[in-house]
Amino acid sequence: MKYIFLIIFALSIVSCNNTPYVQGKRLFAANCANCHMEDGSGLGELIPPLNKSTLLGQASMVCIVKNGIKDTLFKDSTYLLKEMPSFSHLSATEVTNIINFINYKWQPSFKEITILDVEQALKTCQ
Repeated sequence: MKYIFLIIFALSIVSCNNTPYVQGKRLFAANCANCHMEDGSGLGELIPPLNKSTLLGQASMVCIVKNGIKDTLFKDSTYLLKEMPSFSHLSATEVTNIINFINYKWQPSFKEITILDVEQALKTCQ
């Protein structure tokens, strides 16, 4: 009887947490929020916002998160190097969790991706 009570208590605690994508949220906080900010607003012209990004829901997000990106912009007669570091240490599962969290948080027409989607997208990354 004592063990049944403990199991029911543990299940009730777990069921009280209805926040989806908790691991993705933690991974985002640890790897992304320093630059993109917790609210996804970015840092002005230095770091683009995620909360209004056109990349939300795109398969290219997988390659960008895993491999980083380098881009050169021409502004005010100056070339600016914009670079996002590679997060190659993240597993496909971790990338899946981060992307699902980002899309859930900031994309109105959110569609969950699976680890199989991420693994397939990683095969196409350059």
